[in-house]
Amino acid sequence: MCFTVNINLTRHALESRFGAKFRDPDSFHPGYYFNAFDIPALPVILAEDTESINLVRWGLIPFWVRDSKAASAIRRKTFNARSETIREKPSFRAAVRTKRCLVLSRGFYEWQHRGSEKIPHYIYLEGERPLAFAGLYDDWTDRETGEVIQTFTIITMAANPLMEEIHNSKKRMPVILQESEENSWINSDLGAEDALKHLKPIHEKEMRFHTISPLISKRGVNKNVPELVRPFTYESGKLL
Repeated sequence: MCFTVNINLTRHALESRFGAKFRDPDSFHPGYYFNAFDIPALPVILAEDTESINLVRWGLIPFWVRDSKAASAIRRKTFNARSETIREKPSFRAAVRTKRCLVLSRGFYEWQHRGSEKIPHYIYLEGERPLAFAGLYDDWTDRETGEVIQTFTIITMAANPLMEEIHNSKKRMPVILQESEENSWINSDLGAEDALKHLKPIHEKEMRFHTISPLISKRGVNKNVPELVRPFTYESGKLL
């Protein structure tokens, strides 16, 4: 699963790393905490426009959804797409053919079960370098207003050994693409079968992690603060 991410990166850092320019640079605001259930707009590179970074809303609305009520309901079930079933699921099977994307980030958050406690972790790549999750997107037209709404989902897969220990309840992880395979994933000339070969768990040796403050699990507080990603020590599942 992947519902919370950190994108505390400057516009320049993202543009330099991914070789693309923000289509609307003034609309991008870095942050330590983006929660899928808030339906945030995140920086995404689309197969149809690989030289631009677009801000796209989290929670994929398939093109065939009939009305806004159905759209609102389905997007809360499509924050993630399981790699094992995206070619069969109605919400994703069209998008996987030509609407693949890169979801840009710096890291993500996950919880480990220790007895009755859930201990939050921050997971990122060595050097905290920018990363790209494999994603899908779609365009849905609101028939009442004529507005075209673009949305995305992050693809998940079975966890690697490190993530099995951290996300020990579901044992899933988001697909983090190797830098050398990012362009292939969003190459619309590549068929779905060949594209899916790029969905592999990143090696745990490339990943870093640490436990973080219980602030992330509190309600009604500002989580867009540096404290959220700083190491925080627990003992036997309890706060020190």
